[in-house]
Parts: sequence; structure tokens; C-alpha cells
Amino acid sequence: MISPVVIIMQGWSYKHPLALEQHKTAAMLISGAFLFLLCWLDYITGYEFGFFIFYFIPVAFAAWYGGRKKGISMALMCGICWYISDRLSHHPYSRAYFIYWETFMRLVSFLTTSLTLSRIRDMVLNEERLAKELLAAREELKQFYNQRPGVKADIPSLRSGVEPG
Repeated sequence: MISPVVIIMQGWSYKHPLALEQHKTAAMLISGAFLFLLCWLDYITGYEFGFFIFYFIPVAFAAWYGGRKKGISMALMCGICWYISDRLSHHPYSRAYFIYWETFMRLVSFLTTSLTLSRIRDMVLNEERLAKELLAAREELKQFYNQRPGVKADIPSLRSGVEPG
């Protein structure tokens, strides 16, 4: 298990997409538990007190720490939970089909958030992979030029600060 001190020393933090990689199941259970608590609060407060914005928290958490599939499944669960909560609170609509329209719009919002965050997550991880490959290639170039007699190569530093480990 990686301790928080080691994560910070490696230049990572709990914001990093892989910070909870070893505890992915626990992270998804926490996200699901938060969703059901939110759904219950949404139900008991009635339809006039909207909790819609708070449903993005478990979606974002699942997409960032769990990836695309976990994020999409949490977005679907949020849409279903919102629908159930709204239906059980007897929200009056002027037309019967409006609840389905609202559910669809909320589901699209949750899915958009999930897909966006999982894409950003993938981009962050890919950037780190590319940086490691670039640093390895730089080291190989240094070794290659150091082995050649009479050739002095000045390979500039790629970036300042902490290099990925």
C-alpha cells in the first residue's frame, strides 16, 4: 500500500487519477453510498428542493478514479436514482411525459460530465507516460553521446521541477 507521504513525494496527490487505484472497489462503494444518501435526501426534501447539482459529485468521483466504464455506470445510476426520487415525491407535471424529458436531460448531463472527466483522466495518464518515455529517450541519447570519443553533446533539460518517477 502506498502511503500519502510517498504519493506526495513522488509528485502525486489524491487528485491524481491513480491515487486510489489499489482501492478502486472501495472508491466506487463510497461513490455509490454517497449517491444513495443523496437520493434519499432528494426524496425526503421533496421536489421543490432540488439536489440535481449534487448528483455530479459521485459521477465525477467515479469517472476520475474509476475510468470511463465506472463513470458511465455511475451516470446511469444517478439518472435512475433521480428519476425514482422525483417519481416517489409525486412531482406534478403539466404533461405526463415531462418527467421523461427531465430524466433524459439530467442523464445527458451526467453522461457528458462522466465522459469529459474520464477523457481528461486518460489524457493526464497519457501525458505522464509520454513524459517518462521522453525522459528515458533523453537518457539513452546522453549515454550514446557519452560513449563516442571526441563528441560533446549538450542535451538541454526537458523540463524543470520534479520529474515523474
